[in-house]
Amino acid sequence: MIVLSFHPLQSGSAVLVRGANFRISSDGTLRGPDNTIAARYLDGLWYLGQRRHISFECAGPIYLRVTHNYGRRELIGPCTSIRAANGAIYSQDSCLGIHFARAQLAPDSGDTWHEVSLLRQQ
Repeated sequence: MIVLSFHPLQSGSAVLVRGANFRISSDGTLRGPDNTIAARYLDGLWYLGQRRHISFECAGPIYLRVTHNYGRRELIGPCTSIRAANGAIYSQDSCLGIHFARAQLAPDSGDTWHEVSLLRQQ
């Protein structure tokens, strides 16, 4: 089970979202295992309903299955933790990549990830 902890833009408690896996799609949605929308990425923030969140994170081990904007697929991990903020995915303060939703705001972003799946197992 993956537990995502969303950190609110303003003061408040973190919101926990649980699922077997999650996927950041190129349309800016974060989808759960049954393809339902758990959150939306818009204007640099994650929206859970109407509530705005600056980032989310989860503890590992976590694998990332990514599809680059030019079609290449890659498996990254295991990572001890993952954080999604500012349109990028981080592990231990290192930027692993930029997801496509951010690239739509800045088209000159170069190599971006068209889709990112967060998985417990390979």
